[in-house]
Amino acid sequence: MKREQLVRAGLLLMVVAVVMALIVLDHLRGQDRPSALTAPDTAPSQEGTVAPAPTESDTVPPLLSPDGSVAPLPTKKRAAKGSAEPDVIPTPPPGIEDIACQKLQRSVDIRVVNFNTHRSFGGIGTVAAEISALDPDIVLLQEVDRFHGRTGGVDQVAYFADALGMESAFGANVTSGSGQYGTAILSRFKILNNENYLLPNAPGGEQRGLLRAGVEIGGQEVRIYTTHLQNKLVSLRESQARYVANILASEQLPIILGGDMNATANTATLAPLRAQVVDVWESVGSGPEGTGPNGSRIDFLLASPAIVPQRAQALRSAISDHARVYADLVVPAATECPTGVRN
Repeated sequence: MKREQLVRAGLLLMVVAVVMALIVLDHLRGQDRPSALTAPDTAPSQEGTVAPAPTESDTVPPLLSPDGSVAPLPTKKRAAKGSAEPDVIPTPPPGIEDIACQKLQRSVDIRVVNFNTHRSFGGIGTVAAEISALDPDIVLLQEVDRFHGRTGGVDQVAYFADALGMESAFGANVTSGSGQYGTAILSRFKILNNENYLLPNAPGGEQRGLLRAGVEIGGQEVRIYTTHLQNKLVSLRESQARYVANILASEQLPIILGGDMNATANTATLAPLRAQVVDVWESVGSGPEGTGPNGSRIDFLLASPAIVPQRAQALRSAISDHARVYADLVVPAATECPTGVRN
């Protein structure tokens, strides 16, 4: 009986040992088996061909719904092998364009000078110094030569632009050989566009023009004009003034006009112009007002009603027979965001 009990005990120990050995072996095999997360894309099949790697549905047990049925496994979209995730361009936050526009919309203080240079006879360097002394932002010039023999073939526009550090536009009204004669606009602000309009002419008259430059001030375009009207023929001068006024009437942008009008304020020449723009001197002018050779005020600065004049003065020149007229103006902030540059 005792011997039988010993045999049974020995058999039980053997069974336990075998079971334990099987458990250990199974554990060791599990560590060597590839994981579903690190398995290669392909694995050799029994026939030696490349078989597809197991999918998530092959390695993950199905999920059971509450009613006992098999629920579908969640899927995850993956980028194609070898391809990169597409770049995502962030969407600007709402209102960013309005904020940027408001930064551009601001009033700007500027100084404008009008000057008939009398072709700078007697010293172009002195004329440049007289302009520079006023520290202007915009300069409107009449009686300007380019490459003309009578003034030494100098490009006076380029000379002034370089001396004052400004951009420039030129309107050639009379051409003689390689020489040109006309008007010019200088600007510290960017010149966006420019055009020269030839004014009406008649026998006995000299061809005159109206030069326009669009400049960017405070995030908006302001139209700058300069002209030099006929000096001898009154009817022709009045016709030219009406022509200029018609061009100004079609403008939808702020306007500044300067020039040698060869006529005083209360004349038929200035009437159509003053119907479109405001005579700055009448609002804020101070000191002697004479600008022309005979002491009359014939050189003008005029501006749109929305542009606010601060002060204006006339200063005689050591070179020219005309005075320099300058005005401090405030260009108001734009009422709309700029949509592009007009031509």
